[in-house]
Amino acid sequence: MSEQSNRFGLRGVSALALALSFVALLLAVPAAMPVSLARDATPGIDPATLYAHVHVMGASASAGFGVRAPLPRTHPGRLEAMTVARLASLARVGAGEVTGDATGLFFTNPGAVGSAQVDATLTEEPRVTMVFADDFLFWFVYGALAADRTPIKEESQRLQLLEKGLAQLNRIVEAGIPLVVGDVPDMSPAVGKMLSKAQMPKLETIAQANERIRAWAKDKPRVAVLPLAKLVNDLRSSKPFEAGRRSWSEESDGALIQRDQLHPTFVGSIALIACTEQAANERFLGVRQPNAPGAPVAFEHDPTKVAERVRDAAGAGAR
Repeated sequence: MSEQSNRFGLRGVSALALALSFVALLLAVPAAMPVSLARDATPGIDPATLYAHVHVMGASASAGFGVRAPLPRTHPGRLEAMTVARLASLARVGAGEVTGDATGLFFTNPGAVGSAQVDATLTEEPRVTMVFADDFLFWFVYGALAADRTPIKEESQRLQLLEKGLAQLNRIVEAGIPLVVGDVPDMSPAVGKMLSKAQMPKLETIAQANERIRAWAKDKPRVAVLPLAKLVNDLRSSKPFEAGRRSWSEESDGALIQRDQLHPTFVGSIALIACTEQAANERFLGVRQPNAPGAPVAFEHDPTKVAERVRDAAGAGAR
């Protein structure tokens, strides 16, 4: 082999070694990356305190309607409401607290109940550091009564009612509190079970409502939109799906939505918490990947481990 060929061969080996070193460096970088992989955190939001005091507002899904503690039927704590706030409190990783005042009676008067919940949130002590309002807007689109408490006759009245709900959430935004709010899911399978035909909006109205919610949130850096509509579809599906830091499926986790086709099960409620945490991390901290290195881990996403914590909190005779 000539000296020139030798020289080119060595250069080729050196180039290959350099390329392999660069690839190895790229693979090693994520482990050392800070919390922000996509962009910096929203100005004024401290990742260290974002989850210090989470407050849960909303309707029956957040209130744990029909969700029973994973305890023996004879245990007195079995019938205790497993609200999202309680589950999130038990699922917490690290210090901090979770409070909440979600209620299954939200549907009776969304305007009054929603206003009262916002009032309570703004006066909560210590100050709330983030609000979860996953199903807060649901009854501002669903229901049989318009904003003036008369029967709904036109779909446009539902969109007018939605504006009332967004106005309430504006009070949270104006107070500077980070807010995660869910969009509106299609709950038509629940008609004839937990919903009447009069309460069910048209699918076109739901689509318009979700467009409005996203437009409202777009220029508000302290508002994250939880894709609740997608999550509900995932909960109903028999196919595995990703949420938070794990994969979920009916085959591995059991039923994710109750037979009323309206409310999540115990496991479905943990998936809801996981999705809400993910939405908050993406919007407020710039972390687009659920398992991104450096992302804060606020809640346990494994339903089995959360169930163990519920039993431990229930005390003797819980197993």
